[in-house]
Amino acid sequence: MALKNKVLSGVKWVALANIFGQILSLVSIVIFARLLSPDEFGTFAILMIFIGFLGIFSDMGTAAALIHIQKPSNLLLSSVFYFNLFIGIILTVVMILLSAAIATFFDNPQITQMLQIISLNFIIVSFGVVQKALLQKNIDFKHLSLIQSLAMFIGVVTGISLAIYGLGVYSLIAQVLVSSIIGTGMIWFYSSWRPEFSFSFDEIKKIWKYTANLSAFEFINYFATNADNFLIGKYLSSSALGVYSLAYKIMLYPLQNISRILMRVLFPAFSTLQNDNQRFQKAYLRVIFFISLVSFPLMAGLMATSNVLVDVLFGDKWEGLAILLIILAPSGMLRSVYTTVGSIYMAKGNTDTQLKLGTVNAILTVVGFIIGLNWGVNGIAYSYLIVNLIMLYPIFSISWKQIELSVMVGLSEIAPVFIISVLMGLGVYFSDLLLFHTIESQLLRLLLMIFVGSLLYLLMLRLRYGNLKSLISELRR
Repeated sequence: MALKNKVLSGVKWVALANIFGQILSLVSIVIFARLLSPDEFGTFAILMIFIGFLGIFSDMGTAAALIHIQKPSNLLLSSVFYFNLFIGIILTVVMILLSAAIATFFDNPQITQMLQIISLNFIIVSFGVVQKALLQKNIDFKHLSLIQSLAMFIGVVTGISLAIYGLGVYSLIAQVLVSSIIGTGMIWFYSSWRPEFSFSFDEIKKIWKYTANLSAFEFINYFATNADNFLIGKYLSSSALGVYSLAYKIMLYPLQNISRILMRVLFPAFSTLQNDNQRFQKAYLRVIFFISLVSFPLMAGLMATSNVLVDVLFGDKWEGLAILLIILAPSGMLRSVYTTVGSIYMAKGNTDTQLKLGTVNAILTVVGFIIGLNWGVNGIAYSYLIVNLIMLYPIFSISWKQIELSVMVGLSEIAPVFIISVLMGLGVYFSDLLLFHTIESQLLRLLLMIFVGSLLYLLMLRLRYGNLKSLISELRR
């Protein structure tokens, strides 16, 4: 199958899985928010700080390296498999040994056992790294999407069932473990590759420079983007962290469910175009346009409807959530496009440059969080937005230069969508202020705001880009 057809097929399956995943995620967040308290959400967020941190080292960038290398040998694949399994075991042991100290640091003894249980996820995931990378390399996203959707569904059902029975934080832990077990098991079932009983450290060393820089970048990036959770959990409260983590999770919707998933499909394709900047640039511009077409109006709509949305979906116990959503939404817009630049570095093999830029961004982010902490969770959210705005030009300039794309040309591709989204958000806000605010039913009020926003957005898209069917056809091309 031609590369174009493979990519279109991959995007189709990822899009279907993405729609299913977004609906399931939204439903599960609402249900968990009703069943659990902000304090329980905060406790789980503390667990994920350390699980996510050690998770950076779970494959040491080897999956991306296998996709980047044109024809990896079977010896390399087997060596990477056993290397990842060894790393998974080490990370589990490290987490078990550190669990008591972490619980003492946060003055929360109950998380000791929770950390020990959830650390088993490292071993579970390590079994499927190579097979998953090979499916991605072959742009076989039909099977990957089906696996992801089924594993996510079973995990969510398990978690909600346990939450109903009053297991609290353990229901969220069960969701993570069950999803990983189902996902890894199905990847083994669908993948035809099996490891040989052979290992070569020399093969690992061949990809070490690529993986080391990538892992170092992931380490620094994770430290920067999770320093806020660490500071809130340590110096404020678990309840404050619970509200902040829920707001942050909602803000990440475009980032996790559009940008990152689309990059999974396009990174293997970009790798094949790594020496053809003209084709790379054209393909990349269409990608960021598509992402902005979805993520920008979502975030603008979130800002306009936040108060009503929180009241309808989450209830009174999530006080302060609405204002956090308003502050974080612009960062959601920026991050949805920022995330795409990683595929350029990996496809070009310039992970050392990515590491340097990531280090600067991390320093600014952490300093911003420390300063913002003086004004509570809202101050941290504002500092995150300010740093994202400061880094806008450096991130785009350095990243896009690799494919000979100027900042002006890149931003001009997404600027009209940004303007349309802002106008749509303002239209929704003023229509509610003038027409809907007296309606007693908050659900009806929210539905009317969503209807007005959707109508305004589609009308303005039609005015700017003409027939919407031709826009969709152009995006496919």
